[in-house]
Amino acid sequence: MRRGLLVGLVLLGGGLLTACTPPTYDLAGVYKDDSGQIMVEAGRCSNEGQISGFYLAGPPVEGEPSSTRTTGHVRGDTHPGPFPLLAPVPGPDGKPGAAPPLDAGSYYLRFHVLKDEHRVLYSSATSFESGDIQALRPGQVWANDKAMSRDHFRTYLRDAC
Repeated sequence: MRRGLLVGLVLLGGGLLTACTPPTYDLAGVYKDDSGQIMVEAGRCSNEGQISGFYLAGPPVEGEPSSTRTTGHVRGDTHPGPFPLLAPVPGPDGKPGAAPPLDAGSYYLRFHVLKDEHRVLYSSATSFESGDIQALRPGQVWANDKAMSRDHFRTYLRDAC
């Protein structure tokens, strides 16, 4: 009897923890603009919530302690894009220069949509290879593990949630 009660409580507790975990969607599209700069357009499930900072991980950078990269997203900007995937490197005069090239390898882009300062409504996680982005034709976006047109990407965002 006790064993059955204990198993029931463990299953109930696990179910409650699972129910409290915010869902994760693939809501970011990565593409090259007309100048060849790699850009991100992030979507939301609705106009509700505020996008928090973006996290980008990729292959290790020589001389850097981690694989984390700085995106071109401006902290506090609630507009979901487009913005440069990689933050521009300051030039010798201290003004922003060109974005660094996308090194060969695998990348992982993640962001959260917050209901308020402390509550995550949902997250977005997108994975891609540098070769996927380099192979895109004009007007194509990499999202949901494949190349697609901009129109298809916007339709995909409406249906993703």
